[in-house]
Amino acid sequence: MRTLVTNTSGVSKFFGFVPPHGAQLANGAAVTLEGDLATVLAGGRNRFSRKTELASMRAAIANGDATIVDLPDTSSSSSSA
Repeated sequence: MRTLVTNTSGVSKFFGFVPPHGAQLANGAAVTLEGDLATVLAGGRNRFSRKTELASMRAAIANGDATIVDLPDTSSSSSSA
């Protein structure tokens, strides 16, 4: 699974919840991250807690500043022989 984060705020904006140290995204710009972003933030990977980043992500979505879409994994585990 991958996560697509898109800036829909209308202006260039810094999103502190984007791993590993936040990201400045121009209006309409997007970044694709490996894994499920909400799970990564809730799990506190590489930190004791990321409650602040998780709350920031939820606020950005609620305010219309960002859209976050889970993308299916495009790799196939089956093989044709």
